[in-house]
Amino acid sequence: MKRKVLATLLCMALTVGALVGCSSTKPAESTDAKVEAEAETAENQEAETTDEGKEIVIGCTLQNLSEEFMTMLQGAMQIKLKEYDNVKLIINDAESEADKQAAQLDSFVAQKVDAVIISPVDADALASAVKSVVDAGIPVITCSADVTGDQGQVWVGSANENGGELEMQYVADQLGGKGKIAVLRGPLGAFAEQGRFNGYDKVLKENPGLEVVFDQTANWQREEAMSLIENLLTTGTEIDAIVCQNDGMALGALEAVKAAGKQDDIIITGIDAIVDALDSIKAGEQAATCFQDAIGQGETALEMAVKVANGETIEKTDIPFELVTKDNVDEYYDRIKLPE
Repeated sequence: MKRKVLATLLCMALTVGALVGCSSTKPAESTDAKVEAEAETAENQEAETTDEGKEIVIGCTLQNLSEEFMTMLQGAMQIKLKEYDNVKLIINDAESEADKQAAQLDSFVAQKVDAVIISPVDADALASAVKSVVDAGIPVITCSADVTGDQGQVWVGSANENGGELEMQYVADQLGGKGKIAVLRGPLGAFAEQGRFNGYDKVLKENPGLEVVFDQTANWQREEAMSLIENLLTTGTEIDAIVCQNDGMALGALEAVKAAGKQDDIIITGIDAIVDALDSIKAGEQAATCFQDAIGQGETALEMAVKVANGETIEKTDIPFELVTKDNVDEYYDRIKLPE
C-alpha cells in the first residue's frame, strides 16, 4: 500500500515538473525574439542615420584661377558650400592646360568623388576625359564652359553665342554698320571662344560694312592683349573698334589705346562685367561689356552637384547675358559682389 502511494506521489511530482518546464519555455522564446527584433530595428535606424549624414565629396576643376571670372565662380561655390553640413568641395586650378585638367579628372575618379564640376579649358580636348568620368558612374556638371558633344554632362552657364551677338551688335549700332574691327579671342578651341565668335559672325554677316582687320587670341590675358594692340597700333592699321571676348583683354587693349592717345577714336568692348570693367565704363573709357552671372553660375553648379549626388534629377540651365553700358552700369555693382 505504501509503495502504491509513493508511486502515485512520484508520478504527480513528475507531471507538475513537466508542466512547469513547458510553461517557462514559451516566455523565454518570446523574450529572445523581442530582443532580436529590437536589435534589428536599432541597426536599421543607425544605417539610415549614417546615410543621411554621409559626407558628399565634390571635385571641381576650373580653367585658370588667375582669371577674375574663374575666381568669382570659385568664391560663389565656397559661399554656397556654407549651406551644407556634409559636403566637401575640392577645387583644382587647371592653369589653362587641358592635359593637366584631364589628369585632375582622373584623380577625381580615383578618389571616387560623388560628383564633378568642371569649367573646361578646351571644348574638344576635354570631351573624352569628361566621358570617362561619366562612364565611371560619377555625374559631371560643366560650368560656364562646356565640352563638345553629349558626353553625359549637364551644363550650367550663359550661352556664349548670345553674349557674342549682344557685344558685336552694340558695336555695329555704334558704328552705323560700317567700320574696321579688331577681334581678341580667348584660347583657340575653348568653348567660350568658339561660341562667342559664332555670335560675332552672325552679326558680321548681317552687316557687310563691318570689316575684321585683325583677329588674334590673347588667351583671356590682359597683358597679352595690351602687347598685341600696342604692336597693331604701331603698324598704322586703321581701327574703329576692338571687340574682346572677355573684360581682361578689353582692359589690356584699353591701356594700349590710351598709351597711343587714341582712346577717343576706338570703341572697346568686352564680356563678363568684372568690377574693373564696370569702373572703366563708368569713367567713359571701356564702352560696354556683357554681364555674365558668375555668382549665379557658381552657386547653381554646386547646388546641382549636391542634388545629383543625392540621387535627384538635374537639368541644363541657361543664365542669359545682359548688355552693360554707361547708362545702366550702376545696376551691376551689387550683382558682381560676392555675398558675405
